[in-house]
Amino acid sequence: MREFLLAIGKELVDWIEGLTLQNYQHLASIFLKILAILFLACVVYKIGKVLIDRFFNAQIQVKIGVDTRKINTLRALSHSILRYIVYFVTGLTVLGQFVDTTSILATAGIGGLAIGFGAQSLVKDVISGFFILFEDQYAVGDFVTIGDTTGTVEEIGLRITKIRGFKGDLTIIPNGQIQKVVNYTRGNVLAVVDIGVPYETDIDKAIKVIEDVAKRYAQENENIVEQPQVLGVMDMGDSQITIRAVARTLPLKHWEVERELKKRIKEAFDENGIEIPYPRRVIIQSEKEEK
Repeated sequence: MREFLLAIGKELVDWIEGLTLQNYQHLASIFLKILAILFLACVVYKIGKVLIDRFFNAQIQVKIGVDTRKINTLRALSHSILRYIVYFVTGLTVLGQFVDTTSILATAGIGGLAIGFGAQSLVKDVISGFFILFEDQYAVGDFVTIGDTTGTVEEIGLRITKIRGFKGDLTIIPNGQIQKVVNYTRGNVLAVVDIGVPYETDIDKAIKVIEDVAKRYAQENENIVEQPQVLGVMDMGDSQITIRAVARTLPLKHWEVERELKKRIKEAFDENGIEIPYPRRVIIQSEKEEK
């Protein structure tokens, strides 16, 4: 290994020593051109991003009743398209400082060149991204579950989707890997509250208490769009009977409704002498042990 590195170092030194003043000037010229290309690419990207933001902000201000989530989705997609175009043109221009890119594109074509670089997965991600947007599966700001990831859609690009979790964790998913999406933002959601009571409890009384609490809470909370219902006994466990109540709410408001209903039902149970269930054990003592 040492001999290999020494041989490479010797060849590099010989190449540098063989350079003439004209060669140094040519390399310096290429280096300055590349710096200018990169600087111009950054300027173009920043200006384009500002123009895109101004355009979509104007759409939000001018149009009444516009869907902000769709506007933000198109904004993020436009940023992604701009970024990839700038990357591609910049890379092609830099490559043109060393080789004739015209002949390469004319021979292979852009599609053949991409596949030649092993970009099949990239093409799959881009096509899947277009279908996601075309079918309106989800938009920026929607609360979704994709695979084993649940969170708020933060960005939809041509190649990837970014999901921000409840704890702030960011998950980046290639669009080509998205097979199943559960969207919690589209349409009203059902809040489900299961309440356990001991077997000794008067079931009719417990149901009446739950109905009264749910009815009063529905009158106070505008997020509940349908009158809550107590479905009755749903399960008979080892130490409790489970009673279920449901309420139809606005999107993403069902968790809040479930928490508050549980709190109010517990308070109402305390006022009416209804205990919460707890495990019980029955000890049977034989006659021999008594003697």
